[in-house]
Amino acid sequence: MEIRVYAGTSERVLHCASGENLLSVLQRNGYHITAPCGGTGRCGKCRVRILAGQAEGEKDGYVIACRTTVTENLTVEVQEATGGGLTASGGAVGGTDGETGYGVALDIGTTTLAFSLVNLRSGEEPAREGFLNRQGVYGADVISRIVSAGEGHLQEMQSCILQQTREVLRDFIARYHTGPLRRLSVCGNTTMLHLFLGADVDGIGKYPFRASFLHTVRRRGADLCLPVEEVVLLPSVSAYVGADIVAGGLSAGIRQGCNLLVDIGTNGEMLLHAGGRLYATSTAAGPCFEGANISCGMGGVAGAIDHVREGENGPVCSVIGGGPARGICGSGLIDAVALMRRQGIIDETGAFVDPGQERYPLCGPVYISDRDVRAFQLAKSAICAGISVLLQQAGLRYEEVDHLYIAGGLGFYLDRGNAMAVGLLPRALGGCTEVVGNTALSGTVLCLCRAQMLNEAAKLAEETTYVDLSVLPEFMDAYMENMQIGEENA
Repeated sequence: MEIRVYAGTSERVLHCASGENLLSVLQRNGYHITAPCGGTGRCGKCRVRILAGQAEGEKDGYVIACRTTVTENLTVEVQEATGGGLTASGGAVGGTDGETGYGVALDIGTTTLAFSLVNLRSGEEPAREGFLNRQGVYGADVISRIVSAGEGHLQEMQSCILQQTREVLRDFIARYHTGPLRRLSVCGNTTMLHLFLGADVDGIGKYPFRASFLHTVRRRGADLCLPVEEVVLLPSVSAYVGADIVAGGLSAGIRQGCNLLVDIGTNGEMLLHAGGRLYATSTAAGPCFEGANISCGMGGVAGAIDHVREGENGPVCSVIGGGPARGICGSGLIDAVALMRRQGIIDETGAFVDPGQERYPLCGPVYISDRDVRAFQLAKSAICAGISVLLQQAGLRYEEVDHLYIAGGLGFYLDRGNAMAVGLLPRALGGCTEVVGNTALSGTVLCLCRAQMLNEAAKLAEETTYVDLSVLPEFMDAYMENMQIGEENA
C-alpha cells in the first residue's frame, strides 16, 4: 500500500503492507504523533485527516490512526507534536574535569525527552532540545508501559527510545561538528531507564515493587548501537523514585539546608533533606499535568497553551511557539482552573456552577471540560498530600522548610500564585517556593562533566530513605482533605 503524507510544508510517500495499523506506519517512519491512551482509541489524539482514499471509521474527514487499518492507498494530513519548553533551568556546571570533546545529557521522561549537548572541557551547552517520547504509543504513564512490556512489547519500546536517541545524537554531531561523542549520561524514572536498556520491568509493576537494578550502569555505546563511546545511567532510589530526582537533588543543592524538591509530572517525585537525612517518595499523580487524560491536553510543546489570564473579553492565552493554540499543557491547565474558580465558573468541589455547562472555552478549539477538572483535582490532591505526609515523616513543620523547589518542564512555566490558589501547593510554603525548571537535566549535565558529581549521585541515592505513601493511612486522609479547589476569589 502507498500512503502519501502531508505534514506542515513537507510531503512524503510511505509504503506498507495491506492490513498494517496506520499509526504504527506513521510512527515507524518518524512522525511524532502521540497516542497517550496506548492505542486503545479512547483519547482520540492521534487523529489524522484523510485527503484521498477511504478508511474504515472515517468521520468528518478524519480517522483515529491507532484504530485504522490500511487496506488501500491513502493520502493523509498529520499534525505533529514537536519541539518543547522542556529543557530550561538555571543550573550551571561550575567547573569540569577538563576532558576534551563533547558529551550529551539525556533526561528520559514518561512523556518527554530532553537533551543537552555539552562541551566537556568548558561546560558550555551549545544546544538543549526537547521532544515528545515516542513510546507514548504504548501508554501515557509508567503502569501502561509496564503492562505493554508484559504483553511482549519490551523490545519494541527499547528500539523506539534508542532510535530516537540515535537520531538526536547524529543530528548534534552533524550540526555542531563535534567529532565522536565521548559520553551519553542518562537520567529518568526507574521504569524509563529499564526500558532504555531493555531490562525486565515486571517487578516494578507488582508488590513488593522491586527494580532489576538501581545502581549506576555503564555500557559501551556500540552495545546499544549509539554513536557515542560510553553510556552512563545515573542511579535510582527505588522502583518509583528514579535517577531524575537524584540528578535534580544534585542540581538544587538539596543538602544545603531543610530543602524539598518536587518534580511535578506523571509520578510527582519528591526529595527532602531535613536534619541531615534524606527522604523520598512518589505520588501517583497520573499524566494529567502532561496532558494525557485532558480533553485538549498535550505536552509542553509548540502549540500548547502554557498560561491563561483573565481578559476584558474572556480568557487570554499564551501559546508555546507563538502560533495558534492546538491544546493545553500542565501550567496552562493550572491557570485555567484557577481562573474558572475566581470567576465562579466552578465551585470548591470542582463542579460547574451552571448545571447545564459541561465545558469552558479558552482559545480557538481548546476548552476545559468537567472531566478535565476532575482529573486535575485527583492529580493536584496527590501532590499536595504527598508534600504534607513527607514532611510529617521527617518530623518537619512547614515553617521549618528553607526552600521548596518546583522542578520539571511544568515547573519552569508554573504560576506559583495560581498553584497555591487551586491547592496544588501548600500556601504555608508560599514564601519559600522557587521554580527551578528541569533540574533533572541540569543534574545529569553535572554528572556528565564531573566524575565527583556522579559519585555524589550514587551516595545520595544510597542514603535516601524511601517513604511508601500507599501504606500510610495519613496519606489517604490528606488526599481527601486536599480535593477541594481553593476558595472563591482566592
